[in-house]
Amino acid sequence: MNAVRAAPMCGSAFGNCQVFGEAAMSNYNVWYRLGRWLKRVAYVMAAFLIVVVMPLAFIMYPVFKPYPDASPETGDSLAEKNAQDLSHLRNMQLIERSFKPQTSLAFGQSLDELTAKASELDRPALAMAAAKAVALAQNGHTNVLGLAGGQGFNSVPLRLGWFADGLFVVRATTEHRDLLGAQVLTANGLTPDELVAALRPYVGGTDQYARELSPNFMISPELLHAARLAAKPDESEFRLRKADGSEIERTLAVLPGKGEPVTRTVWPKRDLSPIAPDKSDAGWVHVLDGVDTPRYLARPGQNSWHAYLEADEILYVQLNRLRDQEPVLISDYLTGLLAEAGKRKVKHAVVDLRFSPGGNYMLATDFSRLLPEVVPDGRIFILTSGNTFSAAISIASRLKYYAGERAVLVGEEMGDAGQMWGEGGTTIMPNSRIAFRYTTAYHDWENGCRLSQLTTCFLPNYFYGTAAGSLQPTVPVAQTFASYAAGEDAVMSEVLRLAKQGE
Repeated sequence: MNAVRAAPMCGSAFGNCQVFGEAAMSNYNVWYRLGRWLKRVAYVMAAFLIVVVMPLAFIMYPVFKPYPDASPETGDSLAEKNAQDLSHLRNMQLIERSFKPQTSLAFGQSLDELTAKASELDRPALAMAAAKAVALAQNGHTNVLGLAGGQGFNSVPLRLGWFADGLFVVRATTEHRDLLGAQVLTANGLTPDELVAALRPYVGGTDQYARELSPNFMISPELLHAARLAAKPDESEFRLRKADGSEIERTLAVLPGKGEPVTRTVWPKRDLSPIAPDKSDAGWVHVLDGVDTPRYLARPGQNSWHAYLEADEILYVQLNRLRDQEPVLISDYLTGLLAEAGKRKVKHAVVDLRFSPGGNYMLATDFSRLLPEVVPDGRIFILTSGNTFSAAISIASRLKYYAGERAVLVGEEMGDAGQMWGEGGTTIMPNSRIAFRYTTAYHDWENGCRLSQLTTCFLPNYFYGTAAGSLQPTVPVAQTFASYAAGEDAVMSEVLRLAKQGE
């Protein structure tokens, strides 16, 4: 009997079965290798997430953490509205990173006391009380903003400016034009220096910064009254010395209207320029009217501009704000300036930061690094004042660092220390509309950020920061009022003398 043969399982030919098996195995190998590759990618991504992204998020979140929103509810009574505003201010303890344990505690206690007497605080009193509480942070960027006569608060018909020899009237209404150029001896019985000392607790930051901003308070009777530095909220008594040496006493009532509140720092040094800040300047006169406007006061509204001095041998650049000004981006402007100056082969460069409150320092990082290369053998003069603040200090540091021994800081002490807390933002109390600034990242422009400060230092400073050493003026120069009134620039005169001396 013949044996029964088994039918092939893979079709009519055994060869077809072998081909099918090889194809299946090949597909299996492809998918196996793909799976292994995807698993490795997943491991790498997970490691990247754990090693890089999560620590970076941990570092950056406190810098960009938003300030809590104010309650949408508004109270009916003054006490309720003030309590709501103070509650919004109290949230600063959750965000503000310049607070130390003791200053945060003092801040909270101060708000407890203010909340208890919320029904007694009018807007000026609330503003000054809040300013005093916020200033406990002892940081220049952490302050109540817009505390200035004529900027949402009342003002007398004068504007004041500090000089080496005292405080003087630089602007006045036509009715009081006889006071132009007069030196302020007392206001409400206190000398200017005594007023600066009395106002010091209301401004966080350095003594220089507090002095720089003090004229804002001195021209507002209601702000002085809230600080118990004026008997009445609607007038102030001044004793002044005129140019001829005679002394005069005058009680000045406040002007009608208070102007619009602002949510920024108001810099009194702006009043040194005779160029009116806006059309509302009608009816005012300036001590420099009729005098050729000196170069450094001629373009206060322009963020950046330059000129060539001394037969084109000196490049003069004034950076009033480190911000773009349409239609030209400041970084593009500065790049073009460097190319232009390089072709002219200037001997020295002057960077005037006397009126720069800051902005974004990263817009001028290339400029501050490359300018010393454009002027390879000459000096880099950096002009500073109490108005030089924030990002302007950063640029002064970078210029000094990259210029090395050729850098010369000329002028007055800047408005903040080389170590400061910045970044953060501005928020507004919901009822009074009083604005205040909080900060979230640390800067050290004298020593540089250390690795141990990675969780507090502003992260870009590890790429752009410099350890420039002391940022005090190398050549201190403070202009007298007589020099200013004559249309002179004592700081630039010293720069030109030094430039010639070095030839």
